[in-house]
Amino acid sequence: MSEYVQFKLEKQKLDDFVAQKFRIVGVKEDLEGAWLDLEHPGGETANLHLKTANARKYYVSLLHKQDQTQA
Repeated sequence: MSEYVQFKLEKQKLDDFVAQKFRIVGVKEDLEGAWLDLEHPGGETANLHLKTANARKYYVSLLHKQDQTQA
């Protein structure tokens, strides 16, 4: 699978969680990518592994927006 296709899949998964009102509450980065901990206001939790550099940059932009709306 090409890097672009992998990025689009990871971005879509993250967008789906955001559309369901999940928030990023934790991040662990290592050499294999970023591991996101997501939480829904109703208490449900989820984990997402982002491997591509572009998806990792994308989650940072979402995290920035999330912080702005929280303030």
